[in-house]
Amino acid sequence: MLTLFGCGKQKYKLNFDGYGFESKKTVYAAGNKVTVQFDLVATDTNYSFWIDDDVYMSQDYDSEHGYVFTFTMPEHDVTLHVKARNTMLPTGEKIIGVTLINAVENADVWVLPQTEENLSTSLWGTATAKSLEANTEREITLYKRDEEELFIVRIIDSDHAYFSAKDLRLDDGYSIRFKTEDSKFDAVVEVLDADGNILKTQSAFEGMLGAE
Repeated sequence: MLTLFGCGKQKYKLNFDGYGFESKKTVYAAGNKVTVQFDLVATDTNYSFWIDDDVYMSQDYDSEHGYVFTFTMPEHDVTLHVKARNTMLPTGEKIIGVTLINAVENADVWVLPQTEENLSTSLWGTATAKSLEANTEREITLYKRDEEELFIVRIIDSDHAYFSAKDLRLDDGYSIRFKTEDSKFDAVVEVLDADGNILKTQSAFEGMLGAE
């Protein structure tokens, strides 16, 4: 996003892909120094951070502010990303990285173990991917108890349309793609393996929340 200010000065947007980042401003002129803090730090979690390939970013850490990043704003918008992996897992669980691909419209996405409780409740807790924008993707971390475990997906878009899919078998490197051909009413959820092969396609539209 290119933002124009008085006297012809151009500023560019600083985006955050993940929670915990803080900065004084969200737009900066090219050449300005940018400082970002990340203080959402858990002792049992490993974090990795990255930014656009053409931007050099320095990383530091102190007990008061957490992680501190500095870089020079380029002549384009930039996005700072974070990936967290829990290092304290219950016995028998393994971590899998899954990519969510949203090709429909802005939405909150929940990816949950397919338990009787999760199938029957409408209280899903915090979204696995909150405010996932249209035509974007985001990597998430899931915990898999055994190789036969299945997952469910719940999606609510910005128009309060509700989508769901179940009996999804996931593994490390897999993707979940939310897509449509013509309108949200024919939206589907697809599971792709690590090589991009489609393993499952399921119709997903359930209805409009709040509709009579």
